[in-house]
Amino acid sequence: MGDIPIIPGYTIKKLLGRGGMGSVYLGVKENRSQLVAIKVLFHDRFNTPQLLKRFLKEAQIASRLIHPNIVTVFEVGRTKSCHYMVMEYLPESLRERLRRNQRIRTSEALFIVRQVAAALFYAHRKGFIHRDIKPSNIMFQSDGTPVVLDFGIARAIESTSRLTRTGISLGTPQYMSPEQCASQKLDGRSDIYSLGVVLFEMLSGEVPYKAKSLALAALRHIYYPVPDLPSALSRLQPLIDRMMAKDKNRRVRSEAELNALLKDHLRAVAPAAKFRDRPGRGKSKSRVMVDDQTRLPGGKRRPAPPTQQRSFRQWQKRRVKSKFYFLIVLTVILVLLIYLVIKKFLALDLIGDFLP
Repeated sequence: MGDIPIIPGYTIKKLLGRGGMGSVYLGVKENRSQLVAIKVLFHDRFNTPQLLKRFLKEAQIASRLIHPNIVTVFEVGRTKSCHYMVMEYLPESLRERLRRNQRIRTSEALFIVRQVAAALFYAHRKGFIHRDIKPSNIMFQSDGTPVVLDFGIARAIESTSRLTRTGISLGTPQYMSPEQCASQKLDGRSDIYSLGVVLFEMLSGEVPYKAKSLALAALRHIYYPVPDLPSALSRLQPLIDRMMAKDKNRRVRSEAELNALLKDHLRAVAPAAKFRDRPGRGKSKSRVMVDDQTRLPGGKRRPAPPTQQRSFRQWQKRRVKSKFYFLIVLTVILVLLIYLVIKKFLALDLIGDFLP
């Protein structure tokens, strides 16, 4: 097994990946055959008793964040050789999806932002700031539900490490807010800025501030204006401007405010969505939602994942239902108006018969 750690109660199967704070392994919970993801933290991140104590405290508190869009943490602990977190296993990250497709369909991108924002606002109400929102920390459950990883870890490290004392803030510079790049005090609006950067990347296929060094990227977040989306997506520019506002007081401040903005934009992008039939097994056919942003070589359209098809169909059904009720009310009003006009003319005719 080489340097693969030994975690009591779990069997390590393979390495899934490495990040800035540790390695993630695929494991199986013994006696239950349940797949889990085990995050093992690097030793150099926890080289003092104070930092270790802080990490364990914050990670245990974060594990109590119960929300459909926050990863479920089963266990936080340590062995003689490592510190670890056991979480639900998630098969795909947004980073992997972006690498495969480069861009995300508009309707899907807005759906992801809405779900992730719900998790962030919930955590903010509980007193947690994520500090490191980026595509690799957004993953998908098997049914397509986006979930956020690593709540509490960044806070534990940043609060007790020497990084903040030397003017360096923990995070990923391509996604950090201006105040985080400047090592200022943070609140939940910093996470909203980072989510706006993620949205920009999903829509355009690239991060808003490209630079040859991380330090230069951080400076551009502080001083450069918010870049423009491609012209075909200009209708979404006001949403990007609100989420990535340099002045945090101008950013989206609540879930209700964001939902109101997203509702308007979902209406704007809905007409661009088209449907086609794709033959299924046997004689059955399935409806597949596509749009102009996702095409295969040669101009062929790429079918959406089944879970996103269902989400969009449910939204479309509600929209059609509301239109149907609106038409019924409009028809009734028109009938009443016609009735009143006819009645008025009949009354005038009757009166005219009695006049000399």
